[in-house]
Amino acid sequence: MQEQKDLIRITEEFLADTIDYPKLRKAAEEYKTFLYQLSGCDLDNETGRSDIQLSSGKALGTFWAALCIDDFIRTRQFIRGIDQAIREKLQHNDSIHVLYAGSGPFATLLLPLILRHSRERVKYTLLDINPFSLEILNRLIARLELQEYKLEVICADATQYRLPNDTPDIIVSETMQNALAKEQQVPIFIQLMRQAKPDTVFIPEKIQLSIGLRKDGDLLELPFHERYKKVDTVFEVSKEALHFALQSKATAPGEIIFPENSLTLEKHALKDYSQLVLLTEIKVFRNERINLNESGLTTPLIINNIPENVKQSITVLSQYKISTEPKLDNQIVVG
Repeated sequence: MQEQKDLIRITEEFLADTIDYPKLRKAAEEYKTFLYQLSGCDLDNETGRSDIQLSSGKALGTFWAALCIDDFIRTRQFIRGIDQAIREKLQHNDSIHVLYAGSGPFATLLLPLILRHSRERVKYTLLDINPFSLEILNRLIARLELQEYKLEVICADATQYRLPNDTPDIIVSETMQNALAKEQQVPIFIQLMRQAKPDTVFIPEKIQLSIGLRKDGDLLELPFHERYKKVDTVFEVSKEALHFALQSKATAPGEIIFPENSLTLEKHALKDYSQLVLLTEIKVFRNERINLNESGLTTPLIINNIPENVKQSITVLSQYKISTEPKLDNQIVVG
């Protein structure tokens, strides 16, 4: 059918091996327009703009979730990473199961790949907590005539979701904002990791939050990578790094307390720098990464100005906390 051919054509640029920024931006715009038109639904209303607030963070409203496609580097890297993971799994398995937790209204990061892989060998579970988003997603599936594919759409809270006996081989969840603030990426990862097989691939594979330094003065003439200095990683989301969280002592049912990280910066190391910053880096899968400032997800965030009264050192105490507004808390102690 024509709509399927259009989807494949429009999304070809996301899978290209080299990045042509003007072409990629245009492809993202065309992809977004295509999805909006095909769904035939107005997202910009009270229902579409309403976030769902939960005890472990918020789930973006349908309208806001759909806008994520505008971040075209993020979209490209995730689509390429998921595609590579599917291809690798299919080399070793007759059939595989892909779970997309937090699919939003368009299943944006997975939709371009469904038509590119065998309908007999790949099963997909599309999971979201927002009924309005899933209403649109089901309409999109029907318009694209994807009913013959192994697609299951489920309305559920991913932080409480119990995996089926057919445990997924790949779990995708991009439910995050910059610095892992506000949304539910961490509790979703932990909930699904508890139940997954040892060889289940998680996408993204790794998210790192690091303390860094921003240079002093006017930085416009400097290349971006010279404006910031990464000092040390203080929190990481990955199977390896979060394994300890499954064994951690909980103060309440379901609550996880992460250890506090202490990072000391001597006065001489602060020379020529004016601000402490929080840096986010994402390894999507294998070599597909979103590096510093390549996406809205990895824009540096200012923690604080470096105090002028530093005599010997400053210590940054960091701890990631899951709450109604999850985030990395930072406290600065001047020595």
